[in-house]
Amino acid sequence: MSPLLEVIGELFTWNTLLLFLVGTIIGIIIGALPGFTTTMGVSLLISFTWGMPLAEALVLIVSLHIGGTYGGSTSAIFLNIPGTPASAATSLDGYPMALRGEGGLARGIATIQSFIGSILAAFLFLLATPLLSQFSMNFGSWEYFLLALFGILISANITAESLTKGIIAGIIGLILATVGMDLITGTPRFTFGRSELMDGFSLISVLIGLFGLSEVITALSDLTPPLKAGKVSSVMPSMKMLKKFFPLGIRSSFIGALIGAVPGVGADVASWVSYDMAKRRSKEPETFGKGNPEGIVASETANNACVPGSYIPMLTLGIPGDSVTAVIIGGLMLHGLNPGPLLLTEQPFLLYQIFLIILVASFFMLLAGLSFSSIFQRVLLLPKSMVLLLVSVLCVIGTYAVNSRPFDIGIMFLFGLIGYGMKQIGLPAPPMVLGIILGPMAEQNFRRAMVSADYSFLPFITRPICIILILTILFIVIGKNQAVIQKWHYIRKKICRSRRIE
Repeated sequence: MSPLLEVIGELFTWNTLLLFLVGTIIGIIIGALPGFTTTMGVSLLISFTWGMPLAEALVLIVSLHIGGTYGGSTSAIFLNIPGTPASAATSLDGYPMALRGEGGLARGIATIQSFIGSILAAFLFLLATPLLSQFSMNFGSWEYFLLALFGILISANITAESLTKGIIAGIIGLILATVGMDLITGTPRFTFGRSELMDGFSLISVLIGLFGLSEVITALSDLTPPLKAGKVSSVMPSMKMLKKFFPLGIRSSFIGALIGAVPGVGADVASWVSYDMAKRRSKEPETFGKGNPEGIVASETANNACVPGSYIPMLTLGIPGDSVTAVIIGGLMLHGLNPGPLLLTEQPFLLYQIFLIILVASFFMLLAGLSFSSIFQRVLLLPKSMVLLLVSVLCVIGTYAVNSRPFDIGIMFLFGLIGYGMKQIGLPAPPMVLGIILGPMAEQNFRRAMVSADYSFLPFITRPICIILILTILFIVIGKNQAVIQKWHYIRKKICRSRRIE
């Protein structure tokens, strides 16, 4: 218990409690604003954690992640516009309740169930993470290389319109990761004589450009006037109602946590799966989509339970559970941590830190959500131009704050334009970012594997974990691209016909 007590003493100070409140409120606001993503909020916030103690940085990042995931329910209920993709299912029953004058009640249910989902999933995170960490200790250079490719592929699979576009974005990221000094030979590569590029592209500049500035540029093309939100009624559901929903909340928490632990799936999938299961098991399935509170319970419990679940593969394997954890990996690296199989061995207190941070942030989310419902609803009425101006200023300040170099601001603007261009042609940003982050790991471990095996590829097809990873990669590629399967069937038929002719 001594590590846990030490972490408790570190977290429960007036300074960190204030950071819990600030991170949670910022997350709720960002989640509530349609068009502004939790990924963007986390990428901006990470730059402001530079120089902070690790515990305080984690408090801000995790609090914003939890608050942002929950915050999407506000606009989903009152405007029928999900603030985040994870709240899309919430709008199906939340908005009809708001039209009936029960918007406050719908928001209260969403708040309490989001709290329950986060708390239960936090305990699953505490139990499951050490088990997966022990398994990952069997990894060698071959497994690390395949794991890096697997992480990029998973991100491409879930965030792109097509797997091909996601892979292209990941490859671009791998290419950009070669900029800087070769960590094995010490030779500068693609730096064009600029000393600022000796360590590669500044990760914060890339993150803020791709997820922050590109969102601003995209939003400038659609400066719609603020929408009118409905009135807020009483937000506290009765104990009888909460007791009725408790079994559904337990089930939805497990669904969300398990789906969150599957790399690359995300809270939006967890929300829809839980909603569908609740509808199938309900005694009144015909009322779903017409203002049934059970729909809100299923959706909001699962999407918030997905947050702790997504940290399991991030910490133990270095693979993001979703696009937000892909950015958080960059934040951990900024603070000197390397997510992967050795992380919990090198930082044994980290597991307890994140567990307690999730618990405390969930309590702050509950208090803020129930206490400031009317305030958060008024945020929806802010002019979009004002919000965009504030975000633009924060992008510049956050980028400059890390290294105090004007060069990084230029890189941020460059990647902002690149991110906007990628949106226009359907290329997703998360695989590219993950390619930049995991590129050095993939390159170094591939070269080490080749040297240790006398440049033989045989270990890749003889080591059990390598075989599992390769089969999984092939399954994802072939399963996602039905055209590949159809082409294979066509070729097979042509071969069979030619044999018959012969």
